[in-house]
Amino acid sequence: MSKRSHCAKRFTQSYLASNKGTFFNTNMVRRMHQNITISAIVPAYNVEEYIVEAVESLLQQSDRFHEIILIDDGSTDNTPSLLDKYATEPGVIVLHIKNAGQGNARNLGLKQASGEYVYFFDADDILDHQFVTSIQQLVNTSPSVEIIYFSGESFLSPGCTSEFRPTYARKINQQFESGIEATGAMLRSDVYFAQPCLYVSKTALWRKNNLSFLSMVHEDEELILRLSCCAKISLCVDRVFFKRRIRSGSIMTGPKSQLHATGYLETLKSSASYCSQHWQLIAPIRRELIRRFYNILDNYLTLCKKVSVQPQYKILCGLVLKLGRPPSLRQMYELTVTPASHQKFSRIKRRICGQPKKP
Repeated sequence: MSKRSHCAKRFTQSYLASNKGTFFNTNMVRRMHQNITISAIVPAYNVEEYIVEAVESLLQQSDRFHEIILIDDGSTDNTPSLLDKYATEPGVIVLHIKNAGQGNARNLGLKQASGEYVYFFDADDILDHQFVTSIQQLVNTSPSVEIIYFSGESFLSPGCTSEFRPTYARKINQQFESGIEATGAMLRSDVYFAQPCLYVSKTALWRKNNLSFLSMVHEDEELILRLSCCAKISLCVDRVFFKRRIRSGSIMTGPKSQLHATGYLETLKSSASYCSQHWQLIAPIRRELIRRFYNILDNYLTLCKKVSVQPQYKILCGLVLKLGRPPSLRQMYELTVTPASHQKFSRIKRRICGQPKKP
């Protein structure tokens, strides 16, 4: 490690430890400010109720984004006209395309982006107004950082009664010398969130590694492994910048279909292929990646049962062979035993062991 990199790492870690989510005062930020440019990419599809609040959270930053690329993904409601009202704003680019999915829209935005860093934002969510200032500050403390992971929180949209309230706390404040180290740390802490709204990355990282989103459901889950492991200096901060809206009819809360199951299967294919092709590279985190593979496999089988789709067992067997690691007895149990059977086995175990019944 160079002396400069070592000093930057010590400075960043000291800063993270001493601030614990707070940031330097405004004067210090401005003294350190070096015009780090960040491009925001915002795909939008039929979000007329939320798009204005989302875009305003990007425009009302304490320091401006280098550019905000708004992409209407073939909306059929009033979203296109609402986006067009921002076309005259400095630094705002509005594009209209045929509906081809969120991944395709993000890829288009990535091709258009001219900022040094790129941030993917969803068109129905809200961003903290200190986001740009804070990311600029963090990059200035560690100029070589290629990806910054941060925390988020969810909130219910008015009128939504969903019990689905995911949390996105990173729980880590640390700089890592490689993406492999960062990936392993997040996997071990169960904070390896795939959503692109929860990290900002160098545009060059995407281009030099020829990275892009696939046109499918769960495209972010498929991509995150390829992205995180190829990065070098990586930084995790447990600071909430992103606020995810939980609303009826969204991708997260809407009904699931065979497309969702197919997305999980494609993610499994990608994960197994990546591990097979980069067997030596992933050696330090092989166990964590294998556990992730089987967690996704569990999600796939559960969803297939829910939407009445026949699992592709032949393909799955091939992927397990490619992975080079058959499931453990515990994983086999988790993958094959239904919740009802698990409860039955638990009752039998309690009777045998003389344990009291659970309340």
